[in-house]
Amino acid sequence: MTALFRTAGASGALFEMSGVVSNNVTWDENINFTENGTAMVLTGLSFQFQFRDAQDDTSTVLTLSTADSELVITADDGGVNSILRINVAYTVIDGLEGDYIADLVGKDAASKLTHWAHGVVTFRHDPLAF
Repeated sequence: MTALFRTAGASGALFEMSGVVSNNVTWDENINFTENGTAMVLTGLSFQFQFRDAQDDTSTVLTLSTADSELVITADDGGVNSILRINVAYTVIDGLEGDYIADLVGKDAASKLTHWAHGVVTFRHDPLAF
């Protein structure tokens, strides 16, 4: 599971993130977007969740995206499209193990980029078998 929290200024992102993901199962997790307790409308945005080996790397080892349907914008209980759902088959992430620099980036219809979150996500080789 990943966790987002307000940044203390360590990066240019709006939020910092951390988390641990099992690489031998489907990664199915929701990120709820709210502002002051109110659901944020994500309609019209596209997202990429980028993973790099090191902070100074300029290429990714994995990019999840709304374009590839690995990230999907869904409605909350109130019908507001405020949830970004991560839904990735284990076959996509089973080769990842250890710590990766992660960035969640959004783009609107005018190509404005927003750096939503930055941090470290750890992929662990769990469980060993089903």
